[in-house]
Amino acid sequence: MDYKKEEKKLKRAEQRVDATESVQIPIGKASVKQMIEAGFYADKTSYITKLFKDEGTYYFFTRPRRFGKSLLLDTIDQIAKGNKELFKGCAIYKDQTYRWKKYPVIWLNFSKLAKDNPEKLQNNLIDVLYTFAKNHNISRSEIDPIIGEPTVEGTLEKLINALKKLGNGYEPTPIILIDEYDSPLISCEKEKYEGVLAVLSSFFKVLKGSQKDCKFIFVTGVTKFHLSGLTSGANSANDISLHEDYAEMLGYTDKDIEKLFFNDKHTYINTVIINLRENWYKGESYTDEQLKQELKDYYNGYCFSRNKGIKRMYNPDSILKFFRDKAFGNYWSNSGNPAILLQQIRNDINRFTIAWNKSSLAINKLDFENLAGSLSKIPLLPLMYQTGYLTLDPNGFKEDIREDKNATDYYLKFPNEEVRSALKSTLIKIMDEVQEETGKQYSTSILNTLRNKKWSVFLNYIRSDCLAKAGYRFLDKTERSFQRALYLFLNGVFHATHDMQTSAESDSGIGRTDIVMEDHRNDQRAVYIFELKIDRPALEALTQIHSKDYSIKYGSCSEKILIGITCDAAKLNITEAIVQVHQKDEQDNFREVVYTHFTVDQSGYFKEVINQ
Repeated sequence: MDYKKEEKKLKRAEQRVDATESVQIPIGKASVKQMIEAGFYADKTSYITKLFKDEGTYYFFTRPRRFGKSLLLDTIDQIAKGNKELFKGCAIYKDQTYRWKKYPVIWLNFSKLAKDNPEKLQNNLIDVLYTFAKNHNISRSEIDPIIGEPTVEGTLEKLINALKKLGNGYEPTPIILIDEYDSPLISCEKEKYEGVLAVLSSFFKVLKGSQKDCKFIFVTGVTKFHLSGLTSGANSANDISLHEDYAEMLGYTDKDIEKLFFNDKHTYINTVIINLRENWYKGESYTDEQLKQELKDYYNGYCFSRNKGIKRMYNPDSILKFFRDKAFGNYWSNSGNPAILLQQIRNDINRFTIAWNKSSLAINKLDFENLAGSLSKIPLLPLMYQTGYLTLDPNGFKEDIREDKNATDYYLKFPNEEVRSALKSTLIKIMDEVQEETGKQYSTSILNTLRNKKWSVFLNYIRSDCLAKAGYRFLDKTERSFQRALYLFLNGVFHATHDMQTSAESDSGIGRTDIVMEDHRNDQRAVYIFELKIDRPALEALTQIHSKDYSIKYGSCSEKILIGITCDAAKLNITEAIVQVHQKDEQDNFREVVYTHFTVDQSGYFKEVINQ
């Protein structure tokens, strides 16, 4: 009998493993059918019911990337087609007031359109509209102009009129869905921007004039641009991006996470916890409650309304990838950074002077809601909000220390740890490039100071042009960050100097040197060995170079220059240095010399300390 019980237990265990292995998590899928069938669809149909109960409304809705905008439009499309059985168990299926009528749909994904130039964009739009006409058995003659070449405005207007008369069980009010409307503006070259803007404005002017003929129009994107026919004029679109009624329309809530993943622990949670214990250093006592909290800290926190009662949202893409990999990771960042943000960081990294340590950042309502006239005119905080790096903080006013509390202000914060670390890694990557580019500007002058042993001049270059410009965005008070900033700068300095080579963390003696530079000028090989210390005397850094024999493998050099440096963690710069030159004599032996000591004076410059 005991044997049979054990056999049943083993069989059940095997079934659970099989169930876990057979789960196909639909990463990057914009199909509501796939999401429902796979069991990962968070029911948002009650929000969509509101859209269908209205008439002739022109909706505008923005969310950060990877938040499910395309999935939302596919859901609307399937409901418009009358696919009732697909939504069995969803709110809209249970809604007795909803009538499953069929509507013709025009669904355009602007990210798939040509972005090279305005002419290609216009022709591409016309071709896509012709395809929709063909799919609904509308003859080309119905939408072609009587005289002249087809235009975007004329083709769209004629297609909408033809869909109104479609028949075949369709309602005479088409639905128009626009996905990623801003993609052509973000992706086009600067000189093509005005032309692309003109094509899009013409398109959206027709939509504005046609909204009374449509069931509704729904436009999504990431960034808010000032676009004639969409975001301006008396009949501009109804922007529901920050409306509390639609704040939870995209993303996962805590309730969704509980229902989709934690209700069946055998399928998801147990295997995740086992993997985290075995491969990611979680202890044996690690529980599902701890997992819930870590998921919340790492992926939760998005908020799209000033209403304090609105739930915080998880980015669904990050959650799905977490359960696929059974491990925490920066999935949002790795899926690709928004081009518009990267472009602005590269153009002017000094704009990114946010007080990162503050838990809440205030911005005036008008500044936050103002629409951008072009890519270069989007203020920093709204840009970071729209691209997903910041989110609304309804409780922010409690932490604002200003005396002039303004009820019209918005408060923003980093939504979670994944996003905070993503921004930090993005800034560091670009700062790497900036450090090297800065170094390139000083190639000749710094090389001359080194070869002529003008040590204080060299140290002042490092202080003012390397570290001061790197600042807090790059330096995090660790020795490694100072080392990285200095190495990249020097690497830029000597990028085109074939006689100079720069390396970091190279094995030498019984340790690793921080930075080494080798100069091969005129067969007189010189080596520069740097050791950095945080808030410790420069002499201690020099002593480490000696005690660990960092210079021992450079015996064939004619000259060794040992440089110990003190880095001030509070001032984020270097404040003291010791330079010791070892030079070979006529017997090919290195001559021991007294070191030279440098400190920063009251004016902020390095000066040699003269011992009395």
